Amino acid sequence: MNRLQGIAPARARRVGFVGLALAGLSAAGALGRADEGSSPGAAAEHYALPITAPLDQGDTGLCWVYATLSMLETNYMSRHPGVQVEFSRAALQRDAVADRLRRLARGEASVASDGGLAVEALELVRRNGLIERGDFHDVVDARPLLAALTTRIAGDAEPARKEQAIGETLAQTLGAPPPVTHLEGRPVSPAALANAALAGKAWTEYDVSPDGGEGIGPSRDPDARPETRVRYAPLDRLIGLIHASLARGEAVVVGTADHAFLVYGADYDHSGKPVAYLVKDSLAPYLYRLDADDLHGRLNDVTVALDGPPPSQAKADRPRTNEGLL
Repeated sequence: MNRLQGIAPARARRVGFVGLALAGLSAAGALGRADEGSSPGAAAEHYALPITAPLDQGDTGLCWVYATLSMLETNYMSRHPGVQVEFSRAALQRDAVADRLRRLARGEASVASDGGLAVEALELVRRNGLIERGDFHDVVDARPLLAALTTRIAGDAEPARKEQAIGETLAQTLGAPPPVTHLEGRPVSPAALANAALAGKAWTEYDVSPDGGEGIGPSRDPDARPETRVRYAPLDRLIGLIHASLARGEAVVVGTADHAFLVYGADYDHSGKPVAYLVKDSLAPYLYRLDADDLHGRLNDVTVALDGPPPSQAKADRPRTNEGLL
């Protein structure tokens, strides 16, 4: 997904919570059920997982990066109550840009962009590690870099020179991630930070099926890597996956046709029907309560964690194949 908005600056800026209160979590990772005798219309189930302060994606197409790292932050804090973590969007931006440019150099793509899917961001994290936000610079506008290197790569037939150009330009413009970062104030490697955040989970993207059926196939998102596969399912299945994920204390990356954001909470009525969702976005208004029917009408996909090994380790019925990443 690659949504660009207005004239927002490319530098990711921190925005305040504006009085947002985060309540303590139960053992299930949620605020729990309301009393059955509560007032009419009150939520029977209310979930509100912990979140970090939202960051503005600026004039970039990195909503998928922001939403994915927000999900990893929330899930880590849900597993470790009272702990605060923040992961570098810029370091993952660098990995994503490098991946796109190397694909271009190998002739696997005709254009480089900063778009992508949450499952692709997760695979990049698994392969390249994570950096704490305070250990790396902020997000930059990568469009001039992508345009310049696309032209340079297209004009050079020598693979070694293409790789050299990519490496030199990335180092000059986006920097090199540090070999040591931090988790809860302790020095750790980027790989160790990624392992702590991923917690052995595997993620799958479910897309709303155009015909109501179920199956596995390529993503219809124009920013998806060619080898990426998603599971197609009816809308009701996706709605149920959000509910199940929140109930076990895990946030969900949700996508519309052109944008991705985090759902970190929701209200459900006594029949289990969703009433409203709590959203953390990388575009204004950043934190808001979204009517369930409104979201359902625009819902395109959800990315949820499933039990089992990461996709790179699974041997059978793999929902995603991402070997081409970096």
